[in-house]
Amino acid sequence: MNKKTTQSTLIFPYVLWLTFFVFAPLLLLIYQSLLNIDGEFTFANILTYFTSATYLTMTIQSFIFAGLITLVTLLVSYPAAYLLTRTEHKELWRMLLILPTWINILLKAYAFIGILSQSGPVNEFLEMIGIGRQQILFTNASFILVATYMELPCMMMPIMN
Repeated sequence: MNKKTTQSTLIFPYVLWLTFFVFAPLLLLIYQSLLNIDGEFTFANILTYFTSATYLTMTIQSFIFAGLITLVTLLVSYPAAYLLTRTEHKELWRMLLILPTWINILLKAYAFIGILSQSGPVNEFLEMIGIGRQQILFTNASFILVATYMELPCMMMPIMN
């Protein structure tokens, strides 16, 4: 096989994946946004989106949170990955980093509800040191913390390699 045939063969699964899991859902989303509740073509949904302060605010907040989570994850991941590449047992640390990815994301999120709740260990600790119980759950800081935790392996593994 020549080089051109090999490249075409190797790129086929990638193009197939992009087609079915990126482009097709995007096209379906655009198609659905151009239909009203009766299935008739309309631009009303798009007009509503761009004229509604609520939708625009939610979109801007989503981009801000995405940027913050990416920044915090990078600030934690880069030094941690650097230190882990300098350790004696690199493969053990790599395995410990990969293990949390095997747990369902919903289970991890639900675990944080218990950890950050009013009767959770974080509030128990705050009460023990004299700060008292705080509303930690369902705050912006807790959202950034949990999202960062869930994204850490995805950012650390490429940095470590």
